[in-house]
Amino acid sequence: MKFDAMTRRMVVGTTVSFPPTGAAAAEEILAANSNESPILVGFRRWEAMMNSISLDISDRDLKRVYQDMSEIVTAILAIRATNAREFAAQFLVVCNGDAIECRRAAQQLHAHAQSIVGMA
Repeated sequence: MKFDAMTRRMVVGTTVSFPPTGAAAAEEILAANSNESPILVGFRRWEAMMNSISLDISDRDLKRVYQDMSEIVTAILAIRATNAREFAAQFLVVCNGDAIECRRAAQQLHAHAQSIVGMA
């Protein structure tokens, strides 16, 4: 899955807030997500990256963030959602705002939905 590349000019009005890195960040993420499924853990990481985008971010860092986000989306879509919360997390990373980020991901999400309601 690949997100469309954006430049600093396209993210007007957003702010940058890179999450902490290193051991402290790992402990914080582990503590917050110890009871969550892999889908929800991935969603939290994706959400933190999405929130880190701003006008102050360089184009190189923006590409890195989008690449990391794409990898997270691919990983969480590879897992079948087992409940509404997991499905909602998958939906939010595929259908972000008014746009479907990737047609293939939308097809995967549709298959997940069919599986949840017993159609597939």
